[in-house]
Amino acid sequence: MKKFQRIGAVAVIVILLSLYVVCFISALSGGEKAQVIFKATLGMTIALPILLYIFILFLKAAKKRQESLLAPPEERPEEPEEGGGSDADAP
Repeated sequence: MKKFQRIGAVAVIVILLSLYVVCFISALSGGEKAQVIFKATLGMTIALPILLYIFILFLKAAKKRQESLLAPPEERPEEPEEGGGSDADAP
C-alpha cells in the first residue's frame, strides 16, 4: 500500500509540474489561451491531490473489506439478519 501511495504521489507531482511548465510557457508567449490554461492549471492543482486522496481511501476500504471477508468465521463481525422482524409476529 505504501508503495502505491508513493507512486501516486510522484505521478501527481509530475503531472502538476508539467502543467506549471505549460502554463509558464503559454504566459511568456502571450498566447490567446494563456488565461484559460492558467485557470485549468489552478483547478488541477486543487483537484488532483483531492482525487488521489479519495482513491487511496477507497483502496483502504476495499482492502479492509477483503480482509474481513477472508477472516475465519469466528473472527468475522456479526451481520444483522435480513427481514427486519421476528418469526413470532408472523400469522
